[in-house]
Amino acid sequence: MNSYVVGPGIRFNDSLFSEPVPLSNWTGPKCAGLFVVLVRDGNWAPRWFQPLCFAEFGNNVRGPLVADCIRTAANTTPLFVAVLPMPFSSSAQRCGVRDQLVWAYNPIYQGSAMPAQSELARKVDELEKRHEEQSTQFHLLLASINRLLEPQPAPPRRPIGFLPETADSPA
Repeated sequence: MNSYVVGPGIRFNDSLFSEPVPLSNWTGPKCAGLFVVLVRDGNWAPRWFQPLCFAEFGNNVRGPLVADCIRTAANTTPLFVAVLPMPFSSSAQRCGVRDQLVWAYNPIYQGSAMPAQSELARKVDELEKRHEEQSTQFHLLLASINRLLEPQPAPPRRPIGFLPETADSPA
């Protein structure tokens, strides 16, 4: 018989977040990771917590953690937060997990109106690549036009007028 020991917490996809605590009592951990802001909702099962937003904390994260994603929800009901520590992870890894969770759970305060940072970065990279390709094509076009406008070498011309026959000239 296999027995698995699972610590207390709340699971979203394959990620086991910590047990939800009130947002007013929460202090972020020292390592990098993800957090989810939750609100009690009886329609969600097996735990009665609905995710409002997923976000990252740690290295290279700018701005306040919670204020931007849930300003309006703070006035309505008590909020909770759960943490997924991801020590030694890169910002790209955390963004990837966050984007998967946002895609799977469609939190209220991370709607389709606000694309994720990694999606914006991907679009910018795509635009830069297209710009580079178009710049290369434009330079090739300019080089072709310049070749057409260069003065063409003049072929040797026959002299005008009467030339006396010499012994060297053909008959």
